[in-house]
Amino acid sequence: MRTQLIKKIELDRERLLEDLERSLEINFAEPYDEFVCGRPWKSAMLMAPGGGEGGVLSDYDHSKPTAFTADGERLPYVQEILSKYFNLEHITFVRLIALSNSVLIPHCDYVELDDSSKQRIAHRVHVVLSTAEDAMFNESDSVYRMKEGEVWFIDVTRPHSAGVVGDTRRVHLLIDVADVDDIEDLFKFPCELSGGIPDANLCDRPALGDAERDGLLSLSSIIDEENVMQIMGLVVKKHYRKDGGHNFVWNTMNEIARRSGNEAIVKTVEDLYRHTNIARIESALAS
Repeated sequence: MRTQLIKKIELDRERLLEDLERSLEINFAEPYDEFVCGRPWKSAMLMAPGGGEGGVLSDYDHSKPTAFTADGERLPYVQEILSKYFNLEHITFVRLIALSNSVLIPHCDYVELDDSSKQRIAHRVHVVLSTAEDAMFNESDSVYRMKEGEVWFIDVTRPHSAGVVGDTRRVHLLIDVADVDDIEDLFKFPCELSGGIPDANLCDRPALGDAERDGLLSLSSIIDEENVMQIMGLVVKKHYRKDGGHNFVWNTMNEIARRSGNEAIVKTVEDLYRHTNIARIESALAS
């Protein structure tokens, strides 16, 4: 399913804020640190097969129906949102995702379960609980914002990233759902599929100027093994603000590495790209 807006739902802001306050007491995991430039990408499992704890790749008994975890039980309004708007029998996992003052490297996600699973993850859905203007998303060369209350399909097989370039605590529900014959069966509301990223959600980014591009490329004089992720973060943040052209982030990082004259840095950037993009696409195609 391509990335697109599904619908905007009405949220009870007062009750939601109470749950978001409760969520501060949850012991979030910090997975996917290889993607992160800045503060950790935090994840808490709210629904899983049998209500078990762990991450998506944990060894769950998939013969058991998906149920709320202990952390999920602590958030009554979030439970109500899920029960009101989604057919729970098609949900495989639900995670609460929090991000602040951090950006993710553009990457593709693994297909996380094999074909033998009856609950194979077929679609990934985001529900936006809390956000602001400094929270943005990227797919390929597009940068966009998901707005509060919006429900989205996200095509995680395409290069994508997320970031908050400020102190906003951006909180989403990330919902993995199994395959169904009719997409409408996933929801308890009529879908209003946008067919792609709506123009109203796209960020209006001016073209990157020559001086800014030269400034980024001059980082080749200081890049080393200790700061490569910080420099990657600067390039990703610039991508959120300015249009630098096709495949800007990786083209820029490859050029910075090349100009450094350091073969170890060249290999580090190449390996990072392969791990976060090529290997993941190959995994999806092989599954």
